[in-house]
Amino acid sequence: MSSTTGSGFPKGKVAQTLRKILYPRLSDHEAEAVVVCLMSHLLIENKINRLLYGWLKQDAPGWKEHEKVSKAERKLWKNIVEINFARKYSLVEPFFAIHFPQEAANVRKINKLRNNMFHGRAIDDATFNGHPISEERTVEELFVAAQAISMRLDKFAEMIDALHANAERLRKRLSELETQKGDRAK
Repeated sequence: MSSTTGSGFPKGKVAQTLRKILYPRLSDHEAEAVVVCLMSHLLIENKINRLLYGWLKQDAPGWKEHEKVSKAERKLWKNIVEINFARKYSLVEPFFAIHFPQEAANVRKINKLRNNMFHGRAIDDATFNGHPISEERTVEELFVAAQAISMRLDKFAEMIDALHANAERLRKRLSELETQKGDRAK
């Protein structure tokens, strides 16, 4: 069994080998910091995707078991995923920032950091809250900020759903009262 891939890279080290070819000055620690930044951004984007999907789907007309509704829901998800991050977040931010201003600001900071690193700017110049991502405390601060944003997006989704949950509770209660009224009339 060969210890190299078809292209001649050492098995199990393709990504590391390519990174050293593409960015030879980047240390292993800096590469890990880049990964933390990307994963933090993906965590936030996935939460925003789910939030938008739930928010839009919640009031969409249709029948739960209808095949066309199922196709529409899949199409809605696909459309949300394909929207670029800034536009997606611009739909959520005005309402999210009212309740969670610090986390809303951190979403923009993390997105700016990701853009700076992944759109051709120098990785060594990348900072979060004024500190270079090559520092341990910055990587930790970045991840903690992403976690806080994630939790607040979950809370925001609950706030959106609360109105619908309350309406459903009231609908059931009204139905119970109508049934009781009908029983008394008999």
